[in-house]
Amino acid sequence: MITYCLERDTLLFSLKMALVVGMLLAVINHGQALLTGHFTPGELLPACLIYCVPFAVSMYSQVQGKRQRDLSPTKPSVPNERREIETAQYEKLE
Repeated sequence: MITYCLERDTLLFSLKMALVVGMLLAVINHGQALLTGHFTPGELLPACLIYCVPFAVSMYSQVQGKRQRDLSPTKPSVPNERREIETAQYEKLE
């Protein structure tokens, strides 16, 4: 599980999600204080923790998806004949 968490693409996606969703949550929760200038140092820790929630959710969902993908038996989603036809059609387009 830790190996999945430390994969570069998993970390980058989780960080991006944390920044986007965390920013929205921070604006919703602390926007009024920021706009009026009443943002106190006591609100800094809760504002930073807001970014941890989307990071953790994104990381957890990606790890579970990757684990499920790797643990499931491999079976083709498209029958072999159909896959060959689609491949041949794609090669004609190139």
